[in-house]
Amino acid sequence: MRFFLFLARWGLRLLYIPLLPLKPRNKVVMLSREADTPPLDFRLIEKELNRQSPETEVVYFCKKMTKSVSVFSYCLLILRSLYHIATASVAITDTYCIQLSVLPKKKGLTVIQIWHALGAVKKFSYQCLDTPYGHSAATAKAMCMHKNYDYILCASEATQAIYAQGFRVPPERILVKGMPRVDYIQRPYRGLREKLEAARPDLAGKKVLLYLPTFRDGLEDGVDALVRAAAGDPEVALLVKPHPLSNLQLPEEMKTPAGWGTYDLMKVCDSVITDYSASSLEASLLDKEIYFYLFDHDSYLENQGLNVDPLYELSDACSVTAEGVLALAKGEDYPWEALRRFREKYIETAGDNNTRQVTAFLLEQIPASLRQTLAGV
Repeated sequence: MRFFLFLARWGLRLLYIPLLPLKPRNKVVMLSREADTPPLDFRLIEKELNRQSPETEVVYFCKKMTKSVSVFSYCLLILRSLYHIATASVAITDTYCIQLSVLPKKKGLTVIQIWHALGAVKKFSYQCLDTPYGHSAATAKAMCMHKNYDYILCASEATQAIYAQGFRVPPERILVKGMPRVDYIQRPYRGLREKLEAARPDLAGKKVLLYLPTFRDGLEDGVDALVRAAAGDPEVALLVKPHPLSNLQLPEEMKTPAGWGTYDLMKVCDSVITDYSASSLEASLLDKEIYFYLFDHDSYLENQGLNVDPLYELSDACSVTAEGVLALAKGEDYPWEALRRFREKYIETAGDNNTRQVTAFLLEQIPASLRQTLAGV
């Protein structure tokens, strides 16, 4: 496998070398392996780019990496992206991007990482090499994991320190500029609850709990226990939004309605239940009750590790049993002060216009001469 990765890496570099003399343009290229369509942060940036600098070209390369995706089709996407990377002034990714990491760094191109989560609750990347949930150190080296970033954007100094370890980059290259999704999450959501209940009349009059579990092995037993406990409770309605890579089998009444994204569901639910997901950070922006269902806390801590341990940060909102977390969600007392500290520690940009600031920063990376002379090219 290492020999194959070696050949693939150098083959890609050889194909890219003839493109290196191409001049950069007034172009931003965005690449993601998280979805087949542009993620929310990318869409918000494009909209703001169109407002601040309509002459700037935006190009997307988005394809979710799953077992069903053919290697051939993904290789074609990578090959198509080479020209645009070679002629862009800014490249943005929200995960590990093969092209941006293994190709030689081109002069005039600024590479920016805007991670697909608002923070890093669980350990990731270089923090968990050679663990059951992480990559091997040999694979990370062979694939030049997270190399060539000029900047990584985040929402707090606490996250800045975590990212320095996870991406293995100097802290000064990690900038607290915020993330566009922070603005979207905080937008008013009047009428959304009525829209949800029109689609799902069975939710009316109940306390709606949105469960957002982290993808991992052994999740099914914990989910089954929570589903059984909620099914026997007439006061609550449990909606489960699995991770995009998950194949959880759920009762029809606990599936989220088609067309509803996670952030809109957060806005209309009464409480959020999660575990080691960064959705806890995102939900904190809404002043919602957030509960942590930590049925496998000890094993998860040992096998992957945590940067943010809910048992320490919000212990009064945690339970290791399904019955316990439902009892908390139905209770009247909530540790609001602890939640406020949690939010302020990990999201310092909650009061700022994240999208505008991030987009202005991206445009600063494009030379003024390109924006003037190559406008509309």
